[in-house]
Amino acid sequence: MARSAAQREELGATTHLTNPALFDFWEQVFLGEVDTAVLHGGRSSSKTRDTACQLIRLIDHLPVKMRVLCIRRFQNRIQESVYTELKWAIGHLGLSDRYEVQKTTIIHRASGSEFIFYGIERNLEDIKGTSDIDILWVEEAEKLTEDQWVVIAPTIRKEDSLAILLFNPKLVTDYVWKNFVVNTPSHCLVRQINYLENPFLSQKALRDIALMQDRDPEMFEHIYGGVPLGDSELSIFKRRWLDACVDAHKVLGIELTGRNVIGFDPADDGEDKCATAEKISGVFADVDDWSSGKDELVQNAKKVWGKARIRGALVSYDTIGVGAFVGGYIDEQNDANGTAVEHYAFHAGGGVMDADQPSDPQNSNSPLNKDEYLNLKAQAWANTSRRAMLTFNAVTRGKEIKTEDILSFSSDIGAQKLDALFTELCVPWWVESEGKKRVVPKLKLKKDLGVKSHNLADAVIAADNVNATGSAVAMFLRKRHQ
Repeated sequence: MARSAAQREELGATTHLTNPALFDFWEQVFLGEVDTAVLHGGRSSSKTRDTACQLIRLIDHLPVKMRVLCIRRFQNRIQESVYTELKWAIGHLGLSDRYEVQKTTIIHRASGSEFIFYGIERNLEDIKGTSDIDILWVEEAEKLTEDQWVVIAPTIRKEDSLAILLFNPKLVTDYVWKNFVVNTPSHCLVRQINYLENPFLSQKALRDIALMQDRDPEMFEHIYGGVPLGDSELSIFKRRWLDACVDAHKVLGIELTGRNVIGFDPADDGEDKCATAEKISGVFADVDDWSSGKDELVQNAKKVWGKARIRGALVSYDTIGVGAFVGGYIDEQNDANGTAVEHYAFHAGGGVMDADQPSDPQNSNSPLNKDEYLNLKAQAWANTSRRAMLTFNAVTRGKEIKTEDILSFSSDIGAQKLDALFTELCVPWWVESEGKKRVVPKLKLKKDLGVKSHNLADAVIAADNVNATGSAVAMFLRKRHQ
């Protein structure tokens, strides 16, 4: 948004009332050749308030009429938008006599410039029809989808128009993170800021932040450090590892073998979905999830039994909750149809396998499995994650790898499904319970981050760790057929 250099002195007139750490950023945005400004980071970093102050100052200094469109995903009431922050900024900067704060808009008395507010989720078509916009402010931009941006972006088609995207990173696969931070387009300025650069934080706020850092360092890193899930060193899986696993067997020129297994994560109703992951001859060939109505567990089990019958596969199913009955339903189908689809109860909450063996097969000095992991789920996630890392090292760095350590996902699964699966695998991180590693509980993910249940990921883990349980599987299957 190119502006005259003569405005430099005016824009700096009230710097002491805004965050000095961001002054250079706004100077480049308002006085340079920037089309898009991206400000991201953790909470309590002053992003929103500083943007409100800068826009209120800018509009007050410009003699021409401007239109500023302020949007966020959900906005049921005007108070839920950045309207409240702009109203605060007007008072904070001592400009109450220069602006008319109406019920749904804010207007500059001298120039007639106006701020207008929309929620994307319910007003996308209205936004599409909005014209003559000079500045677009997107709050909570981490929630923007590509389809939404395709509609919204043309609202700022004017010469010297500007888009400002503010967000706290959520996932490494989010559209805004991938397309503005990781792959920054031309004429786009990106700046990260966290609470350490906010000089206006109260001592109480700093104490609260320090408390989270001490009690929950994983959540602290994401919430206040602004590290997107899946990119944190504490995440169980890293996205770069998984990306290297796509057709890894082909890239490495190694033919994989192994029995066919279908991992099944069952559900009956609600937001949770059923999910399957098909591992065929050592390669994940497909993943699928679907919504399930109430009391449809029998039909879901029959559906998975049908897949396994066609594939000649064993069904490895999660026994937590409704899954406890899956084996019995598969037996019923076998009896009714004269088939012998084998199944294995993956007791995610049960004890670890090979309890007295080192947790890292390549390091005999590593802690024993029983001392490292709280349950089988943690051990299984760690095992598949380890294979993803080893595969990444083999594909990208030429490291040697054992055939049984290769983790490969067929590209035939499709980019959309792989993206959904990899996102689910990247989200969880380790938490400590009883001094041992545990996968962060799903309820915590939903409550703290609004992240849905990772059903596809659980199906992959169930399919990938049948053999990891060693002789226990063989013993179970022998007893099953006696």
